[in-house]
Amino acid sequence: MKEFIKKRYPILLFIILLFGISYYYDYHEIILKKPQSVHKWRQSDCASIALNYYQNGMHFFKPTVHNLTSDGGTTGYCCTSEIPILYYFIAVLYKIFGYHDFIYRIINTLIFFSGLFFLFKILHHLLKNTFWAISLTILFFTSPVLIFYANNYLTNSSALAFSFIGWYYFMNYYEGEKSRDLKLSMIFFLLAGACKVTALISLLAITGIFLLEQGKIIRFKSSGKLFKKPLGFLSYVIIILIIVGGWILYASHYNKIHDCTYFSTTIFPFWGLNYEGLINVIDNVIKIWLPDYFHKSVLIFLLLCFLIIIINNKKVDRLLYFVIIFLLILGATYISLQYWTFHDHDYYIINLYIFPVIIVVSAFDLMKRNFCKILNSVITKIMFLIFIVFNIYYAKGRIYERYHGWMNDYSENIDIYEIEPYLRQIGIQPTDTIISLPDWSNSSLYLMNRKGWTEYTDARLNRGEPVYYNRDSTGIQKSINNGAKYLIINGIEELIKRSYLRSFTSNLIGKYNNTLIFELNSTVHNFSLEKRAIKEKLFSDAETISADKKYYKVTDSNKIFENGITRNDEHAFSGSYSVKLDKENPYGMTIRFKDAIPGESFIISVWRKKNKENKGVIIASESSSDYYNNKNIIVADSIGWEKLTKEFFVSQKMDGKEIAIYLYNPGDYPVFFDDFEIIRFNSYHFNHFSQ
Repeated sequence: MKEFIKKRYPILLFIILLFGISYYYDYHEIILKKPQSVHKWRQSDCASIALNYYQNGMHFFKPTVHNLTSDGGTTGYCCTSEIPILYYFIAVLYKIFGYHDFIYRIINTLIFFSGLFFLFKILHHLLKNTFWAISLTILFFTSPVLIFYANNYLTNSSALAFSFIGWYYFMNYYEGEKSRDLKLSMIFFLLAGACKVTALISLLAITGIFLLEQGKIIRFKSSGKLFKKPLGFLSYVIIILIIVGGWILYASHYNKIHDCTYFSTTIFPFWGLNYEGLINVIDNVIKIWLPDYFHKSVLIFLLLCFLIIIINNKKVDRLLYFVIIFLLILGATYISLQYWTFHDHDYYIINLYIFPVIIVVSAFDLMKRNFCKILNSVITKIMFLIFIVFNIYYAKGRIYERYHGWMNDYSENIDIYEIEPYLRQIGIQPTDTIISLPDWSNSSLYLMNRKGWTEYTDARLNRGEPVYYNRDSTGIQKSINNGAKYLIINGIEELIKRSYLRSFTSNLIGKYNNTLIFELNSTVHNFSLEKRAIKEKLFSDAETISADKKYYKVTDSNKIFENGITRNDEHAFSGSYSVKLDKENPYGMTIRFKDAIPGESFIISVWRKKNKENKGVIIASESSSDYYNNKNIIVADSIGWEKLTKEFFVSQKMDGKEIAIYLYNPGDYPVFFDDFEIIRFNSYHFNHFSQ
C-alpha cells in the first residue's frame, strides 16, 4: 500500500492541487451559472445547439438554434464549423439526466482537466521532477482566458485539451515507437480538430516533421525512422482532414441552402482591412484582451524560454525544435487569415496556446539535460513557487471581474434568467415564438428557451447588405408575419427608447418584476403609456429665485431647484431671465428625488438657446453616477431656441437610490436654458400580473 501511494503520490498531489485551485477560482459556484459575461452570445449559441438537439429529435446533421434568422427569418437551421460532437454528447446526457446547464459546464471542465493531467504526465516523464511537472502545468491554469472558457460552453478549451492528450501519446510513440500510441494520438488530434478546426495545427506540425523525415532533410531518431510506416501515418492524416474538412464543406452547404450566415465558415484576413482597421485590432488586443491571455510576468517568462531555445538551438530536442518552427508558421498563418476576429474575440487565441506549451516543454527539457543544477536549486524552486502563487492570485482577480464587473450584464437581465417558469405559468409554451427586446444576440431566447427574434443584425459575414431585425415597426411586423406571438420587453423604459413599439403593446398579459409580456395581434387594449397618471409637475422659468439667490422657485410648488447662482438676463426664451452655464458654472437647475419607486416615470423638457458647439443637455442620474437615457430629443423653433426632451422610467436598479435631474454644459462655450419642466408620473401597478 505504501509503495502504491508513493508511486501515485505525484498524480494525487497534482489532482488535489488542481481541484483546490479550481475551488479558489470559484468553479464550484460558476458551474451552476447559465451563459453570462464575456461572449455570453457565443456561450448561448453553443448551449442552444445542445438544447435544440435534446428537444427536437437528436438529428445530428440538422443543428438548430433558438434565433430564427435562417430561411428568410423563419427557421433556426444553422451549422458551426466545428463538428457538433460535444453538443450532441451533452444532449445525450440531457436525455439521461434531464436538461441542466451545469451538466454542460461539468463536462467541459472535466475535458479540460483531463488535458492538463496529460500535460502534467508529459512534463513528469520528461523532467522526472514532481515540482516542475506540477508547477509548469499549473502555470497554464493561470491564464484567465483558459480558466474562464475551461468551465464554460465553448468547444475551444476542449479542443486544446484533446491536443494535450494527443501530444502525450505522440511523445510516447516518439520514445517507444508503439503503433498503438500513434493511433491514440491521431484519435485525440481528430477530436481536437472536430471541436475546433484550428486545433489541427498540432497535427499539421507533426505532418511537417513527417515530410522533413521522408524528404531526408532531418533525422529525428539516432537509428531508423520515426515514421516506420509512412503510408499508415499519411492515411491517418488524410482521414482526419477528410472528416474535419468534409464537415466544414457540409456546414457551408447546410448554411447556404438555409440562407444562413449566423455562424462563420469563412476567413477574415488582415488584407481585408485598411491601415486604421489593422491598428484598431492591435489596439483592442493590447488594451482589452492581452491582460487576460496571461499576466505580463508570464509573457516575459515565455519569452525567456523562447530565447533559451534560440540561443541553445543545437541542444534542443530536434523533434520539439522543428515542431516549434512549424507551430510558429502555422500560428502566424492562422492569425493572418482570421485577423479581424481577434478584435472582439478573446477565445480565438485558445488553440494557439499549444505554441507556448511546446516552448515550455522544450525549454525545460533542455535545461534538465544541460542545466540540471539550476532546476534543482531550492532558491529557483522557491522563486518559481512565488511566481506561480502570484499568477494564481492575479487570475482569480481577472475571473472575478469577468463575473462581477462591467463585463457581466447578469444583474441587468436577471429577469430573463429566471422568467421561463413564469412564461409556462401564463400559458406561453416552448413552441410559441417570441420577440425579445432588448437583445442584439441569441442569448435571451436561449435563457427563456423560446425560439424567435431579437434585435440581431445579420451582417452577412461582411459580404453583403446587412439584415436588421426588429429595429422599427416594419421589422416588428415582419417578425409577426413570420409567426411571432408574444413580445417580451426587459424593462418598461425600453418603450421610451423604442417608441415604435407602442402600437404593438396594447395587450399586456404578464409582468415578471421589470419585464413585460405582450400578446401580439390582439384586439385587447389594457395598456398605454399615454394614460399614465400625473403625480406632480415642476416648472421654473428662471424668473423667481429665493432671497439668498441660491435656489430657483418652482411654480405652484414648495419645491426648489438648486444653483440659483446661474440665473442671468443676457438671453431669455420667456420673461427676462434664463440659466447660463459655462466653464465656471457647468451645472444648472437641479432637483433630487429620494422617494422615487420602480415604475414611476419622468418626462423632462427645457428650452436651449442654439449655440455653435451644440452642447448643453438634460441629465438624469442616480447616486452611483449611472446615467439613464441620456439621449436628448431636440425640436427647434424659429427664434433661435430649441426644445430638449428626455423621458425615462425608474427601474428596479434605481429603487432606493437618490435620483438627480439637472441641466449640464460639458463645454467651455456658454449655453443658455429656460423654461425647465419635469412631469412625474405615478408608478404603473400590475397587481394581477405579479409572479
